[in-house]
Amino acid sequence: MKKEYLLKHKNNDVLEFEMDDEKYILLGISNIINRDRLPFNLVYKDNLAHCIIQLDVWIKSRGLAESRNDLNDIKKMFNANEKKELIVKSYGLNLTDHFWISKRNSNIKWEDVNYFDNIFDEIKIEDNADFSIDKNVKTPSPNFCVDGSIVKRWIINEKGERVLLKGSRYGIMQEPFNELIASKIMEEFKINHVTYNLKRTKDNIPYSECITMSDKNHEYINAAWVLGLEDYGMKDIYKQYIDICSRNEIKDVKKRIDEMIAIDFIIGNDDRHKGNFGIIRNPDNLKWEQIASIFDNGNSLFYDKSEYDIDSFGIDSLGKSFGSSNRLMLDIIDFPEWYNKLSGSKITDIISNCLNNNERISSKRKNKIIEIIKQRINIFEKIFGIK
Repeated sequence: MKKEYLLKHKNNDVLEFEMDDEKYILLGISNIINRDRLPFNLVYKDNLAHCIIQLDVWIKSRGLAESRNDLNDIKKMFNANEKKELIVKSYGLNLTDHFWISKRNSNIKWEDVNYFDNIFDEIKIEDNADFSIDKNVKTPSPNFCVDGSIVKRWIINEKGERVLLKGSRYGIMQEPFNELIASKIMEEFKINHVTYNLKRTKDNIPYSECITMSDKNHEYINAAWVLGLEDYGMKDIYKQYIDICSRNEIKDVKKRIDEMIAIDFIIGNDDRHKGNFGIIRNPDNLKWEQIASIFDNGNSLFYDKSEYDIDSFGIDSLGKSFGSSNRLMLDIIDFPEWYNKLSGSKITDIISNCLNNNERISSKRKNKIIEIIKQRINIFEKIFGIK
């Protein structure tokens, strides 16, 4: 059955569209009400047919990733044939931004349903929580509108904070430890970041936790949206990104981006795609406020490589932010004022101490990782003339 919906940004109507309420297929867009508040950049500004494709991609990307190994179990658990059904029943709300979906004639307001103010699921104790989705999750919930391949869930802790719990995809379960490592490194050097802690379930399975960086007065907007504001074509997207953010009155843009690039090289983060960095914006007046704190560092330190494959991958790692090589991106950043000759040993100590707590990692694997980190640090120091 065809139903009319509104894409909304807080209480602002953004776009009118139609959807099949049984198969959750988008049927068309009837009106773009507020272009300034669209969650995606219109490629063809007056082409509604192309806009419906963009809206469909945006809705799908808002939900659980197809690569999640528990997706089919979740759909079965909640009697959903299509993940879009779970998204729509949860209003498309998440704990990252302030966009949502409402039926055309509904009287529901953002204040009634947003997860920053309203309780969802069940309040969990701080320790020994479960990072997988189970029957304690209720509709609506932000746990149907969280992206990424790794098993994760949002909870409300005893302090009322919205906390993201993330597990691992591999037997060595290294990702939660990597989040802790990156967090400790950036804390040591006073680099703005989202703080991650390491926890364990009752079955001693490790997971990471972090408090949301958004709230009812601030939202996260990713770098893909920022870069999509202008046709950068053959331009240098690193300079373009810095220029766009600076023109929107964000301070210390290059410094903050350079810190991210440096850390990604040292730990070998191969997942810094343009959804994993961005800006913080005021959702009421749309003012850009700051570069978002560095987050999501689990896909690093050879997290998905076997002990025997580590040597063959070596110094460099896959870059995704402004180039395909984390090593080569060092050539575009300024001298890291936060780094000195003693910094290298502090970094290796943090990595070694944290990996020692992962009983699934052999000493041989840990030593290989540390050796490559030392080689990266030597390269880093040579590039910037640190003696």
